[in-house]
Amino acid sequence: MPLSGRYQRIFTIKRSILTRSILFTATALAAVALTGCANTRGPGLGSALDAATTAYALDHGYEEANPLLSPIGDPYLSALAVIGFKQGIKYSLHEYAGVNEDCAHYGVETAAMGAGGWNLAVLAGAATGPGLIVGVLFGAGYWLWTDGEEACR
Repeated sequence: MPLSGRYQRIFTIKRSILTRSILFTATALAAVALTGCANTRGPGLGSALDAATTAYALDHGYEEANPLLSPIGDPYLSALAVIGFKQGIKYSLHEYAGVNEDCAHYGVETAAMGAGGWNLAVLAGAATGPGLIVGVLFGAGYWLWTDGEEACR
């Protein structure tokens, strides 16, 4: 049964012009950043962990802290955008900053693993300080496990 009258107004999501502009800009930036990602290494474990924990947290009532992703609203689109932004960063580092492709990959995946560790800590109920420590430990552990230093030589 469709909603009518005042209930329809309550349940209708209206986005402000600023929010719509931010969403459009973020989508356009993601599209531009991803245009050349076909020749970049695919998402790794860090991106997968960050996207999965982001989707889970947003689906269970947490809010996105990243101002570029927070206006999206949908947990699974936000998770997809997380992966898209990371792929765009990898591509940009390799193509425009001249960073070795492997080094760009492991650098971004290390940061993503740190973000995923932070997400896990927050989901477990950790405060900001312990969450940061867990994130740093996850990132450092990933860097050492994958031998990221060797890739960046």
